[in-house]
Amino acid sequence: MKILFVCTGNTCRSVLAHYYASWLAADEKLALTFSSAGLEAHKDIPQPAIVADLLAKEGVKGFKHVPVPMTGKLVKSSDLILTMTAAQKAGLIARYPRAAKKTATLIEYAGFGRDDIADPWGRDDLFYFSVFKIIKSAVKAALEKLKKK
Repeated sequence: MKILFVCTGNTCRSVLAHYYASWLAADEKLALTFSSAGLEAHKDIPQPAIVADLLAKEGVKGFKHVPVPMTGKLVKSSDLILTMTAAQKAGLIARYPRAAKKTATLIEYAGFGRDDIADPWGRDDLFYFSVFKIIKSAVKAALEKLKKK
């Protein structure tokens, strides 16, 4: 199963979810693959250093990521698409209507309600830490749900 995490720029939230989920799934030997993309991603926007630091503290070593723009090909090849906000979900479905049935917010899919995951871009390290804590909990819950399928 291929899971795609989506945010705006593919520099923070979707990247944290992507690499953390990949690390967890590998540790549990789950047959899942993960990727991430941004609705407005641009390859020249640098990755905040805190993203690599947070992932390294979880065991994700040698992290390198270049933002990936959303494409129809990515949407088509994904079995499940998890966005960070309801607005991103709506924007993705507006661009790719056929993705509606396989798209949810990460919080929705995890069963945590309908809240958005706040964008930490440009904020302090503590804010990134708080956002990553939410992402980790939601990713763990999503993987538990996928294991039952």
